[in-house]
Amino acid sequence: MYCQGVDVYGPFWDHMLGYWKESLKRPNNVLFLKYEDMKKDGVYHLKTLAKFLDCPFIEEDERNGVIEDIAKLCSFQTMKKLEINKTGTFVLNMESKNLFRKAEVGDWVNYLTPMMEQRMSKVIEEKLGSSGLTFKGTPELADHVQQN
Repeated sequence: MYCQGVDVYGPFWDHMLGYWKESLKRPNNVLFLKYEDMKKDGVYHLKTLAKFLDCPFIEEDERNGVIEDIAKLCSFQTMKKLEINKTGTFVLNMESKNLFRKAEVGDWVNYLTPMMEQRMSKVIEEKLGSSGLTFKGTPELADHVQQN
């Protein structure tokens, strides 16, 4: 179902590509962030987000470590420890705790078989290949998209 774009929130591939294209057309109105990039440099992306929202951090914030504190509060490790994310259910009775795995870029290799990876690579090529949208944290998938 995922490869077909079927998701509880609607057609995943169409949504992602739509937002990507709008971010290119209207960069002052649509900010497109990638998990892999945010994971690599959260502070930089917090600054980018604040500036995009027309609420940039001031020098005093930077000197006092405010941005780093926000990054820590919003980190996967902090979010995973919150009681609300350990109990209860989410959409379609999915347990909330299942929304949090390791937060490791490329961890998909621990969940997808080679056959599943091939199928995903094909779907990514079909859906995103000519868009310029690439992903760095998934070597095989990223390489596949970037080749096309």
